[in-house]
Order: sequence, then structure tokens, then C-alpha cells
Amino acid sequence: MKKILIYNSKFNFCDISDPFCRMVAEYEHVFGAENLLKKLEEEKPDAIVFDSEGTDDECLKIISGVIKSADAPKTAVYLTSDSNLYRFADIGINTFFTKHSLPEGIKQLQNNGRDTKYASLIHRAVERLRDLANCVEHGIMVMDAAGRINFVNEGAKSILGMDGTELNHRTLDDVFAMHPYIGEASRFDEQPHTTRKGRDLLLSGTLTKIYEDGEKSGSILIFYPVSVRAIDRQKELELLKYQERYHSTQQAAAFKKQMLVIKDEISGTKGSRFFFETYFKPLDIMSGDIYGNMNIKDGRYFLYIIDAMGKGLSASVTALQSSSFINHAVELSIIKNDFDMGKMLSSFLHYIRDRLMEDEALCAVFAMIDTNTDTISVSSFGMPPILAKMKDGSIQRLRTPNMPIMRFMAVKEITDFSLKDVDKLLIYSDGLSESATADGSLFYDRLPGCFGKAVTKKHLLKMVNEDITHNEDDITFFFISTEPEDIIAEDSFSVHSCAKDLSNAAERINSFMEAQGVDHVEISTFEFAAGEMLMNALEHGSLGLSFRQKQDMIRGGVYDEFIAERTKESSPDYSKEIRIRCLTARTGTDGQKLVTVEITDSGSGFNVSEIFKFSSFDGNLFKIDTKKYNGRGIFITDNLVDGLYYSDKGNTVQIVKVIEE
Repeated sequence: MKKILIYNSKFNFCDISDPFCRMVAEYEHVFGAENLLKKLEEEKPDAIVFDSEGTDDECLKIISGVIKSADAPKTAVYLTSDSNLYRFADIGINTFFTKHSLPEGIKQLQNNGRDTKYASLIHRAVERLRDLANCVEHGIMVMDAAGRINFVNEGAKSILGMDGTELNHRTLDDVFAMHPYIGEASRFDEQPHTTRKGRDLLLSGTLTKIYEDGEKSGSILIFYPVSVRAIDRQKELELLKYQERYHSTQQAAAFKKQMLVIKDEISGTKGSRFFFETYFKPLDIMSGDIYGNMNIKDGRYFLYIIDAMGKGLSASVTALQSSSFINHAVELSIIKNDFDMGKMLSSFLHYIRDRLMEDEALCAVFAMIDTNTDTISVSSFGMPPILAKMKDGSIQRLRTPNMPIMRFMAVKEITDFSLKDVDKLLIYSDGLSESATADGSLFYDRLPGCFGKAVTKKHLLKMVNEDITHNEDDITFFFISTEPEDIIAEDSFSVHSCAKDLSNAAERINSFMEAQGVDHVEISTFEFAAGEMLMNALEHGSLGLSFRQKQDMIRGGVYDEFIAERTKESSPDYSKEIRIRCLTARTGTDGQKLVTVEITDSGSGFNVSEIFKFSSFDGNLFKIDTKKYNGRGIFITDNLVDGLYYSDKGNTVQIVKVIEE
């Protein structure tokens, strides 16, 4: 057995989770450069292991001398970050350990049987990287966590007019009298620099900080000088960037205006036995398509899609005018409790005809679902027929004979249809049916078949996206489904508001899905989604925690303590139950099952429309930053499951998974 010596001048004994700490406890160790020299002379160990973060410059000189001695012991380094690798490779060490390889590596050193093949590969890789870095004209510097330069290439030396002795183990403040490096990471263009030797430079480049396990482990600086010609070219690019920024600013403002006008109250919700979902994919930010849906508050739900003919600003203005009037009229009638679809349409037609140009036409479809009478009232102006899948599997088209709305012609007819035998509905603009497929035909002929098979909006979109190669018009649709009736398995239970019970609930949901023969990969994804919703029920339902309060506590580092205190058995919140219902049902399509998990909390709920208006928008033109909005857990869950629906109040959520048998 060989004698192993461990060195670390800045070791913290309290960190028992660190593998290097455990090594110190098992093997002989020493601290401080003077003690290291003494120990080497007295004990003459067979191997020495160093901690890259705990090895100062004075000790580095001692290590270098040890390696060059005639009877040099084996030397190895425990790397806490890759950026320190250059520092030790420069003095000849080619044996490196990581957190995972340290224990086994120490044992092999002790038995004098260490295979140095991996270490030599690392050393050769470092040498190749150094050679490559020296082949480029750009300056490259690699710094450790303390900001000391561990490696500098020949390009950097040439640009700065400094040699290795003036750069190695220095900081950027030692190299530059003036520089722009502030913050975690930055890109700098044409920034003035002045070296400590008085050389004035105009440099562009990047400074990138490197993190490992949430802690800074080093940084890389890449830079190059800017020529006069490049500056002129840069000015032209800046002008283009300014124009692009202006365009982007106008797009952002237009998007916000559109989101302000759109009235979306029922997307992502369940009303009576109906589940409502919306999809909105405009070709331009300001498009000719716009939609709206509202809860009349008396068991009736009103929906519409506007499709202004033509493209560009004129069509978008007409669409926004139409939507604004309709929303205002419906809001007033809700307040007065006298909503009448026929009267509202008459007012709208009178209003919009005077605002249409002579050659302009407006298509629109209006629908009102009345859950009291189980009927749908439809008035369509030049729009595709509404598709209805019946419980017997047939597809029916619900039509009204109205022509598109024009300045000198606008006749309305409203038709009522029974929903008693309807399984689901699709209300859509012609952008969906007139999209081109791979064989050059229109999607119109395939739409009924795809709709018949689809169980949720996402299920339909999957088939649409597989078939449609490109669309030349905006796509908007409402997918309205009903509760499944053919339930083949069910499990209902309640849990207390605490982390342990939520974990047990997740396991029970998992077991339920396994019993239904669901694939383990799909169970894992669904379990994560259910976990998000269970945690939402605890935080926002049982504990009444707002999104802002939660974020403030996380930033303040007191979130875990708050949850633990409020959910212990002696807390009043512990007894607030969270109810879970799991069920499996057969769909109307052969070979499909629907697994649903319903979670209900005792909280006051939330405004569901604030979340799902953004979920309905496709986002292909304007990226929605969900970090700015409440409900990031809802967005995550919505991306993992086939369906996500809330009650009007917002304290009950259903997550749905379609299972193909």
C-alpha cells in the first residue's frame, strides 16, 4: 500500500458532502505551503493529491519543483472546475480527478495501479486546445473562479503587446487600466480599452462566465481589434438594427393592443358538460382574423370568429373594430342581464356596414351554446360550416345561409341546433380548411376525418401539423368537447394539505395509470404534470399564496420554511383537504382511452382567462415570455398533457391524457 498525502490550504471541514473532505478524513493531510515542504522532506509520500481551488500560487511553485525532482512522487489534482485544468497542465501534471472519479482514483494511486490512459487523453486534449487557440488571431483568455488568468493565447499577447509573465495569474484589472467588463456576462462592440502598458485599443468580443452546480467556476474572454473599415460597416449595421428595433417595438405594441381587445373568458375551462379550447395562429401580428368568447353567466356561452377579407392593416383594423364593438355590446348586456344574440347581431351589422369600404367584405361566425336547453344558436356569414361529431360517430355540418357582410348587404339568420346527441364541435375560419397538404390538395376534405378522431385540441393539431405543409391564411378555431360517458375505471380520494400526503397522492395516481396499462414513459410525464397541479392546489388553494408572495419568499430564501410551518399537523391549513378523482373512459373513436385526473382545492380560485388567453395564441410570430405572467406551472403542465381544463371558479383542474390502444 502506498502512502497518500492530501493537500488543501483552504479546506472547510464542515462540508461533509464534498468528496475531497471525506478523503482528508481518511488519508494523511496537510495545510499551508510551509507544512507541505516539511511533510515532503520528512515523509516522502508516494503520491500527492491537490485541490485545484485550494492551491495558491506559493504552493504551485512547490508542486512544480516536486514534479521536476529525480524521485518525484505521483501528483494528481482534484478539479473543482474545468477552467483550472490549464493552470496545472502548464506545470506538467496530467492526472486529474473529478467529483465522481476521486474516490476510485485515490484507491488506484494507493495500490500503484492507476491507469493513466484517461489522464493522458485529457492532457493531450488540453494541448490540442492550446494549439488551436494559438492558431487564431483573436485573443483568448481563460480565467479561474477568482478571476486569475490561467491561459492566454498568442493572439492575445500580440494584441495587448504583453508577454506571458505579464499576463499569467493576473486579473483583468492587472492587465487593463480601463475596460468595460461589468456583470455576469457581456458582449462588447467597439469598446475602448487601455492596457497597463499604455496601449489604447478599440476591441469587440465576449466575456462569458462559466457556472457549475450554480457556482461560478471561471470565465472565458475572447476579443479582437476593430478596424476603421469595420467601424463604417458597423454603423450601417447599427442603422439596420435601429430600423429592426423600431419594427419590433411596433410589433410588440400591436400584439399588446390585440391581446387587450381579445375577450377570452372560457378557453381552457369546463362549463357544464363542455370543455372549451381555442387555437389562434395569425400570419401577421395584426391579422384579419380575431376571435372572442364570453361567459354570459347564466349557463350560456357566446363565441365568435371574425375573418376580415384581404390582408394587411386594412383587414386588421376592420377585425379590431368588429371585435371591440361586439365585446362592448356583450359586456353591457351581461351587466343589464338582457343578452340577446339576435339584437346584438342587428346592432353589430348596423355598426360595421358603415365602416366597410365599397369593395370590402367581412366573414364571421357567431355561436351561442345554451347549457339550459342543450342547444347551439348559429349565425354564419360566409364562413365554413361548423362541424359536429355525433355520438353515433357521424359528422354533421351546421350551416346558415348568410352571405358575407358588405357595405350594402347584411342579412342575418340565426339557426338553432340540438346538442343532445353531439359529442364535440369545431368552429373554425377557412384558413384551416384551405391550407395546402403534401399532395397539393386542400385540407378541406381531410378535416372531418381528423376532427372525428381528435379528442382534444392538441390531438387535432398533431394530425393537422402532420398533414399541412404550409398555410397562406390565418388559422383560428374553437374545439369544444363533452364529458366522456363510457367510464371504465374510477378512483376518488382526499388528502391533507402537506407534502407527505401530496407525495402519496402522486403515487396513487401513478398506480391508477399503471392499472390502466399506460406506458411507463407516459406515466412519468403525466406524474410530473399532476405534481405541478397538486402543488398549485396546496400553495394557492389551501395556503392562499399569491404568485408574487411565492416569488418574494423564494428570493428571500424562506419559502421552504414557510411551507413546512403552514403544513404541519398543528396548523389550521393542514386540515384543508385536496380532493382527487381519477377516471378512465372510452372515447367515441375505436382504440382510444381517456385518462383524466381531477384535482379540487378549498381555495377561492383565480381568473382563468388571464392565463389561457396567452395559451390559445400560437406564438409563431411573437414569442410570449411566460416568465412575465403568473401561472408558469400551468404553462408547463399544458405542454405535457393532451388537455388541461379549469372550472369557472378556478379551484378545480382536470388534466387529460389520450391513450392509444
